[in-house]
Amino acid sequence: MAALDTVMDPELDESVAAMGFIEAVAVEGRRADITFRLPTFWCSANFAFLMASDMRLAVEQLSSIDTARVRLVDHFASGKINRGVAEGRGFAEVFAGEASTDLAEIRRAFRERAFLGRQEKLLRALVARHGIEAALATTMAGLEALTRGRPDELQAGALRYLALRRHEAGGSDGAAPAFITLDGASIAPAAYGMHLRTLRRIKGAAEANAEMCRLYLEARISHPAPGCEPENRKDDDDD
Repeated sequence: MAALDTVMDPELDESVAAMGFIEAVAVEGRRADITFRLPTFWCSANFAFLMASDMRLAVEQLSSIDTARVRLVDHFASGKINRGVAEGRGFAEVFAGEASTDLAEIRRAFRERAFLGRQEKLLRALVARHGIEAALATTMAGLEALTRGRPDELQAGALRYLALRRHEAGGSDGAAPAFITLDGASIAPAAYGMHLRTLRRIKGAAEANAEMCRLYLEARISHPAPGCEPENRKDDDDD
């Protein structure tokens, strides 16, 4: 479950474990079986494929596991997704003639959204403590120092943000600014207000989507459609 907690819903930047998507985990010898369910039957197939692939990769990286079998249930494309992930095929191959978007592009777009969402939360907390100029003057070395501080909301936010900031411009330079735009530019104090409004809009949309997903999933579990109750559910091998 700790490994699965590192797998993110690409749209919400919340872990599949925290969102309650994991329905069952069973380990037999060196094989793990993971069953997951999304909030609706029509959740985007590309998002579902990404999560299933990432779950398999995360669990198979454990030293105690050789094989992870991931099963998506109660989804319109579960058959294709389950077989494709099990066989190690790519999304475009599994959905040949149907896929119109490259998964690498989807990953990039949602990685950028996650980067800005995490930045907003941490930057707002630092501004509240130290003011705008001091917060924006934080370097990469200063950001790493925050991750080693007293365990609290600020340290947790710094850890989450640093995980993505390291992959951006200047991520390995201790003197580089910790807070940058997607273009790699530093943020001037005079531009902070406009930048923060952009970040808040992105974060607000993601939080609203996350809450809607939680409500849909709760409703789906508590009031399953006829034939979709756990004891009656089929093996999801159909297309």
